[in-house]
Amino acid sequence: MNDTNDTNDVRATTATIRGLGADPAGTPRRTTGSAFRRVTVTAAVACALAGSIAGLGALGALAAPGSSPAAQAAAEPTTATVPKITYTAADLAAFAASPYADDALNLAVVWGVDQTTAMGKAGAALTAGTALPFAAGAAATAAYTDEQREAAFFAAGTDTTFQDDFTQALGLAVAWGNDDVATAKAKVGGLLLAHEQVPAAPTSYTDDQDARAFTLVGYGDAEAAQLAGLWQSDTRSAVVRAGAALLAGDDLPL
Repeated sequence: MNDTNDTNDVRATTATIRGLGADPAGTPRRTTGSAFRRVTVTAAVACALAGSIAGLGALGALAAPGSSPAAQAAAEPTTATVPKITYTAADLAAFAASPYADDALNLAVVWGVDQTTAMGKAGAALTAGTALPFAAGAAATAAYTDEQREAAFFAAGTDTTFQDDFTQALGLAVAWGNDDVATAKAKVGGLLLAHEQVPAAPTSYTDDQDARAFTLVGYGDAEAAQLAGLWQSDTRSAVVRAGAALLAGDDLPL
């Protein structure tokens, strides 16, 4: 097993990524009102995973804007210099049958890889008798950085689009009184890493919360004035209307 780079971008050819959340019997389900989903693993995997990424040393210096085609080509990795790593169906099956089967997201953020890669890597390590970053059953209580918690938000995977993810995070940021959406994402990621349920965003908001959402997205006086002119309303009404649209997952005419 060649495991030389923890940041390998491995593309799964077969592996099942299922939804976040599970009932007490372990059956995957959609968390009510939530766009977030928890990973489950199936042991019936048909073939191996494969993928690769070049190390920084092999990449060389980035070509500067306007540099020659030859210089740009020299800065790109070639297949001859790209180390490869392969995980087999047996690796995935070993992970699925292990006490770590619910910890794919936790391992993914610790190793800085996607969940499918984490499954294969962990299965291979377990087969080889190599210790994982935390003991079985300890993933939920392990210490994670804010960066890892936010990474968990993005690595979790959903059955909807990123816009739904952002809408969920925006709604929670407003409900929780966060100063920015990133803080809400990190909190959601922390809940997922702790194997806890992510609460649904509210279904209704006050005018002040709608206005808050407009600000959290990064809009200011210029955009408020533009929308007020477009909608032929006062600025406050435009901000509230725009925030409500954002919380509903709608786009603004900006």
